Amino acid sequence: MSTVEESPVESELPDDKKKREVEKRLQKRNDERHAELQKRQEEKSLTDAAQESTVCFLDNFSKEKQNIESQLSNSEQIPENGLVEHFDNISSHLAKLQKYVSESTMFLSSYEVSKAQQTMNKLQVAIQEKRDVMIPKKKFAFKSKKREKPKASKIVEDVVDHAVNTQTNLEVELAECKFVGDVSKVLEKTWEELNQKDVALADLTDCTVKLQGAPSAIHINKLNNCRVFSGPVSGSVFIRQCVGCTFVLPCQQLRIHTTQDTDFYIHVTSKAIIEDSTRTRFAPYNWKYPDLDEHYQVAGLDRKRNNWQDIDDFNWLAANDHSPNWSVIAKDDRTEDWNI
Repeated sequence: MSTVEESPVESELPDDKKKREVEKRLQKRNDERHAELQKRQEEKSLTDAAQESTVCFLDNFSKEKQNIESQLSNSEQIPENGLVEHFDNISSHLAKLQKYVSESTMFLSSYEVSKAQQTMNKLQVAIQEKRDVMIPKKKFAFKSKKREKPKASKIVEDVVDHAVNTQTNLEVELAECKFVGDVSKVLEKTWEELNQKDVALADLTDCTVKLQGAPSAIHINKLNNCRVFSGPVSGSVFIRQCVGCTFVLPCQQLRIHTTQDTDFYIHVTSKAIIEDSTRTRFAPYNWKYPDLDEHYQVAGLDRKRNNWQDIDDFNWLAANDHSPNWSVIAKDDRTEDWNI
């Protein structure tokens, strides 16, 4: 009786299968290790680049700060008829420094940006104080009764307010795209007009603003009952003295000052900051328009990283209690279709 022998191929199949499975597992493990190593190298490169950029920024910022302080200290040597031009020139240097900070926010930490902003605020106050001393306002010669001198705190407050207004005016003046003083209008800027440029919006009432593109920064001041829609901003958005508005925008950093009764639909990659603001509400960014994905890439914003509900209130120091000055917009109350 003859027996049928197994072919060599059939007898080796189970072992070959096991061998192939082992090889696959080893290859998969090797690929995963390689991918992880590559990821770490890329992260290290990004970290090194950011550190190098930060070092470069701090060096340039320090040099420009010293330049402004040097010009300020030499004010006494300027002829009286050249003082106005002298102080205007110093203020122009400070405005350029502000723009430099705005353009650098994409790689700076919140601490570095806050520190730089504080330094610039102090410089602005110093410039204004020196200017008021060197170029005093004319006084009337016929005062019938003495006025009570304002308190020191009021003087400081007035100087700071004047400094902020001066800085804001310079930001508007230097902005490459701007809308100023419009009422009850629909205002638009296209990709070609605003791509990687500074944008300023000031003194608008009952307006709708549409910015379809990727600005480098947006400066917003004194808007009343307006709606502002923007594409991704590679740097910072600064908002001051707005009432009853709605802002729908993505950005690297968001700074909100002296603003009330306003809603924010935002994508922000760092913490948004509010100061001297009340009744502000927040929700995720949800405006859609053609080429939005491309504009995100141009701006360099990470769509997966959105801290829209992580808000720092500089006027609220209780770490364990929620600030009463901001809240999250309930899902049922959020606008989904903007109809613009």
